[in-house]
Amino acid sequence: MSDTPSALAHRFPVLETPRLILRPLTFADLDFVFRHFSDPAVTQYMLDEPPLADLAQARELIKFYQDPAGNPYNRWGLERKEDGALIGTCGYHNWQRRYFRAEVGYDLSPAYWGQGYMSEALRTAFQHGFTQMQLHRIEALVYPQNVRSLRLLQKLGFQQEGLLRDYFCLDGQFYDHALLSLLQKY
Repeated sequence: MSDTPSALAHRFPVLETPRLILRPLTFADLDFVFRHFSDPAVTQYMLDEPPLADLAQARELIKFYQDPAGNPYNRWGLERKEDGALIGTCGYHNWQRRYFRAEVGYDLSPAYWGQGYMSEALRTAFQHGFTQMQLHRIEALVYPQNVRSLRLLQKLGFQQEGLLRDYFCLDGQFYDHALLSLLQKY
């Protein structure tokens, strides 16, 4: 499989914001993916997957997001326009085309927290979801102690619908998750 942005663009179109380019992850991003997803501050609330332990796992993660079209997920790398640095990722999971819904996921390197990058990226990703993916509903599952993420989603118009008790299990321990959603406005 070719590993160029143009070869991947048919599945994950490049999107732009005033400060960011949202683009597919490639094997050229291997070092970033490893550093980012092995950082305890980044992965603290990612209870469905443990932090990456080595470059081989980072390579597998990139391959996962480069699988053929039709899979119910995508992930963009967030690249700053000013210096080309990757600072995080965002994308959709569990895309249910038949039901016009998908789940959003996102993460940001700690050096860029509190600077509005993620809200900027997500606004563009949501616009793409509603217009190009024909979503009616975007869902988010958030660990209740992840207050920053809950605040971000509420700022972007999400409403909390409930609490999923013991929703994830990691290392034999169960964790609750808040369920939030954003509906397409007509």
